[in-house]
Amino acid sequence: MSVLRVLVTGATGLIGRHLAAPLIPRGIEVVTLSRSGGDVSGDLLADPEGVVERAGATHLIHLAWHDAPVARMTAPENLDWAVASLRLLRAFAARGGKRAVMVGSCAEYDWSGAGRLSENTLLKPATPYGAAKAGTGIAALGLAGSLGLSLVWARPFFIYGPGEPKGRLFGDILKGLAAGETVDCTDGLQRRDFLHAADVAGALVHLLASGLEGPVNIGSGQAVEVREMIGTLARALGREHLIRLGARPRPLDDPPLIEADVTRLASTGFRPVHDIESGIRAVLTAEGMPA
Repeated sequence: MSVLRVLVTGATGLIGRHLAAPLIPRGIEVVTLSRSGGDVSGDLLADPEGVVERAGATHLIHLAWHDAPVARMTAPENLDWAVASLRLLRAFAARGGKRAVMVGSCAEYDWSGAGRLSENTLLKPATPYGAAKAGTGIAALGLAGSLGLSLVWARPFFIYGPGEPKGRLFGDILKGLAAGETVDCTDGLQRRDFLHAADVAGALVHLLASGLEGPVNIGSGQAVEVREMIGTLARALGREHLIRLGARPRPLDDPPLIEADVTRLASTGFRPVHDIESGIRAVLTAEGMPA
C-alpha cells in the first residue's frame, strides 16, 4: 500500500475514534482533525484550504459533518458542510492529494422500494441531511477525474458504538436502561442493517487501501429486527423488564427493511469483526458496564 500520510477529519466522532487502530499497524502516518482538537489546527467550515495545507497529507478520510443532537437530519447547517466538504476535496487535490474516501449515508437512497439497497439504487433522500450528502457525493464523484483524484464515496448504513451522541437510537436506549428508566419503543419489527463503529472504520481503511472508486455501501449485508437489537442490549444489562415494545407508534412512512448490498465492499476482503451480540458486549465494555 502506497499511503504515506492520511488526514482524518472528524477523528473523535463515533467512527473516527476507531480509525487509528486499523491504520497505524499498516505503517500509515495519521494526521487528525476534530472539533475537540487533533494534530492539525483549523476550522473546516471557515478554512478547509488552510487545514489541507497544514496537514500535508497524500490521502484523506473525510468523516466530519454537522452532528448536533437536535434536528440533525433537518438542520440548515447540512448545506454548510456540503460546501465545506467540496472545498476540502478541491484543496486536497490542488495540494497533490492522491486518494480520498469521503463518507456519505444510506439516507441518500430511495427507501420506498423493496429495501435491499445497492449502489445502483435510485437516490431519493427524504431529509435535508440525506439531500446534502447525496449532492456532495454526486458533485465529488463527478469532479474527481478532472481533479486528478481517486475517490470512494462510502455510504454507511446504521452505525452503533460507544459514546453515541444524544438523539441516536442505540445510545439513548443504553442511557435509559443504565439509569434504570423505563424505555418506550415502537414494535421494533422494522429491519435495519446495523454495524459497529469499529467495523465501519475497518471498512473505510479497506476501501482506502483498495482500488475501488465510486459509491460503496458499508454495512453487514444482513438486516435484523430493531427489537432484536434492543432485546440483546437489554438482556446484556439484565434489564429486559424496562423495555416497552409497542409503547410508541411507528411513523406511517417507516420502511420495513433497509439493508445494504455489500458486494462491492466484500470485494476488498473486508469482513465485519462483530455480530450484534459481540458488538453490544464491546460497547458495554467500552462504556465501563458489565457485559
